[in-house]
Amino acid sequence: MDDRDLIARVLDGEREAFHVLLQRHTSSIFASLRAALGNREDAREVLQETWLRAFERLSSLRDPECLRAWLLSIALNLARARKRRAFDRRPGELYEVREPCVEDRSGESLERGETLDALRRRLSELPARQREVVDLRLNHELSHAEIAGLLSITEEASRANFYQALKRLREELRQHDEGGRT
Repeated sequence: MDDRDLIARVLDGEREAFHVLLQRHTSSIFASLRAALGNREDAREVLQETWLRAFERLSSLRDPECLRAWLLSIALNLARARKRRAFDRRPGELYEVREPCVEDRSGESLERGETLDALRRRLSELPARQREVVDLRLNHELSHAEIAGLLSITEEASRANFYQALKRLREELRQHDEGGRT
């Protein structure tokens, strides 16, 4: 069942359909919130508020095909508001990168883990806008047009932020592979 059908069922009062939407979209929204806010506790609170607002305003969603982008927009706006109120961004917290499950951390697996650690550090050092664009592009597979609408920037700014972030990340990985700083 696609999101359009689930939304129609939710609007008809079917609670289970909303739970399906929750299960389908929560992990990706949580990952973005975790990256934006820097800690799990704040991300969990904003995630709950995101779903509450989404439930209250679901009837105002004009295009059900854009549900994911709409949910991300709510979540990121709430995260920005929370950061403005708190002014407590913790330096040094790592950006969440989805790591494949690795049972044996020896040999090649250990090297991959070290590379991911280096990548996480570098991601956490990117400017906030670049981190947001990379997250939305790679983790949520949004187009630059969708990212532009979500972040209230131009498509060109989305592309430029993505390009600059990848350029920095490539340099970090190149230095890491050459045995330089990590």
